[in-house]
Amino acid sequence: MACQTLTQALEKLILSLCLESYPCGQGSWRKPSLREHEDLDDAALEDQFILLELLRSPQSPWQEKGSWSPQALALRELAVKTPGILKGNFKHTFFTSLRIVDMGVSVIDEGLLKFSCLEELVLSANHITQLLSENLPKTLLISSLKSLKTHPPPPHLQHLGLGNNCLGSPEDIQYFTAEHWPQLKSLDLSWCGFTELYHVVEALSALPCLQSLVLVGNPLTLASSYPGIVLDSLPRLLYLDGARVTPEDRHQFRGFSQLKGTVFEEAEVTVCVQKIKGVPKPALLLEEFPVVSYSYSASYEFLDQPQSQENTNVENHILTNIHQNPPHQREGSASILCPGADFLKTSWEHHNKGLNIPVVMNSTQKQEWAEVMEFNFMRTNRFSDLTVLKNFFLRGLWLTVEEEKVVSWPAPPAEIGGTKASADKKGKESTDQNSKDKKKKKETVINLIHEAPVKQTLGSVHVELKNLMEGKHQIQVDCNLGTLHSEESVRTTVTREKEQSKKPIENKKTKPSGDTASAQRNLTPSKGKGRARKENETDPRADDNFNSITEPLTVEFSVQLSKVLCASQLSNQTTMK
Repeated sequence: MACQTLTQALEKLILSLCLESYPCGQGSWRKPSLREHEDLDDAALEDQFILLELLRSPQSPWQEKGSWSPQALALRELAVKTPGILKGNFKHTFFTSLRIVDMGVSVIDEGLLKFSCLEELVLSANHITQLLSENLPKTLLISSLKSLKTHPPPPHLQHLGLGNNCLGSPEDIQYFTAEHWPQLKSLDLSWCGFTELYHVVEALSALPCLQSLVLVGNPLTLASSYPGIVLDSLPRLLYLDGARVTPEDRHQFRGFSQLKGTVFEEAEVTVCVQKIKGVPKPALLLEEFPVVSYSYSASYEFLDQPQSQENTNVENHILTNIHQNPPHQREGSASILCPGADFLKTSWEHHNKGLNIPVVMNSTQKQEWAEVMEFNFMRTNRFSDLTVLKNFFLRGLWLTVEEEKVVSWPAPPAEIGGTKASADKKGKESTDQNSKDKKKKKETVINLIHEAPVKQTLGSVHVELKNLMEGKHQIQVDCNLGTLHSEESVRTTVTREKEQSKKPIENKKTKPSGDTASAQRNLTPSKGKGRARKENETDPRADDNFNSITEPLTVEFSVQLSKVLCASQLSNQTTMK
């Protein structure tokens, strides 16, 4: 989009209202209020009510939404009711609110002074690098800009919206002074890049009239001392992140402003894996050997190199910051029904594009199969780089369930030549006794040789963590990884289908004819009925065995962002640190 001045953008928008074209303006289509000419054709004239309906109806081709200003539609209706009033500078003075978003505006020129009644100005997502207050109307009360560099700022500004901008440097913080914003009552800094909580609060405390503040989406909101430090340091604040500040909040966080330290800039995140259920029971072998054992575990991605961590029974396997193999395409994965896999892959690739997020794979302890496997796994990490943590929460994480299969064989017997020679010298009774003792030992102690474990991913799911950036402190979900089927049930179904496919061929080959067929039916009626009855009895059991395993593979998973709830707790953390 080509750059343009603010006046050029506004004139294009006003021109798009078509104030002098049908159905607006003083055209030949208007029906006069007083009939001065009796020879006018009423069929060629439009009533004022019909013209207004053409402006308001959603199905009308002349309908204009006018999202860039609430006064746009009112001005068009005024051009229908009293078109003669739209003369001189009236069109400019009629507007009190303008929202010029992403229109390539690079310069705020002096043409904006024509809008002498303007109170609200939104210029987000443009290319403005500097704002000169001499080009702003003095009536301006609300402004949403892209930069804090105003020389000097608007004198009567009451609301400043700077959300969704690349702000957060120390230079940006220094502009929050009473000299720059003497009458500022509302400040929106949502989804910026501010990380230093204490310095931001210290700067905002100098604004004498600040009553509403929005900081959601900034990395500093992840700190364990947020929002306590903000509420205790800004006593005149009435609203924080859209929620009203209550006296109970003031009392709860009393004393936060008296404490200082690096704990203000840290985030504490706890990850829990409670239960896994829905894993089909492994098939049992009828032979004594080999011995096959199965174990199961859950793994999840999280940030690498935290400042400190507390965990229980955790095995770490370092990965790169980008998955080489998406979880639903790994080799050896079981066949599952995982809805929305393509969407999850697309979303995952979108969040990782352009982000350098180092992650590590964390695994729970392994457990043997059970209908419900209780892990009660919990790990707590503390992070000082809040910007990386914010990017990771926006990206989300992958959670997988793995199965480990180990095949074991008995160790080969030791050389027994020397044992036979010594047994010949002794009598038969001693030989029998020794052989019995050896049999008992072999029965009680069997040395097994284990093959290399074979790991298999049973399922994977992407867990969204964006809500932690939007004010929530905990995400607790039952992750659905799809439906699995045991090897035994699949094998039973395949065998049953093969037998049913062979029956018509066998009937054709052994089909008797004439009297012989009738004689065979008379001689063996009970046998045939018995077979049919047996088949009818076994088929439902096979169907029940296949249909009984319909519970999806689910994992109880939670991520909690810890918050300090009282000043004494924060003081203890500072002392321990």
